[in-house]
Amino acid sequence: MTDPLFRLLADLPNAAPDPDRAARVRSRCHAVLARGRRSHRKSVRLTDALLAGLGAAYVIEAVRLAWFFSGIG
Repeated sequence: MTDPLFRLLADLPNAAPDPDRAARVRSRCHAVLARGRRSHRKSVRLTDALLAGLGAAYVIEAVRLAWFFSGIG
């Protein structure tokens, strides 16, 4: 390594996480994920219905424009 910055970075010690802090963060994340799973089903159904409606509207408009520009309709 010719770059002095690389030499300085190579000399740095490896970082080790604090086990107690990691356990606290992990437990908070698990709690948030557990709460999110309960309300997830309703939001998935709503999102799926919304995406299906938007997709249908897109396809209908694409067909309508194709007919319009082809001179059929």
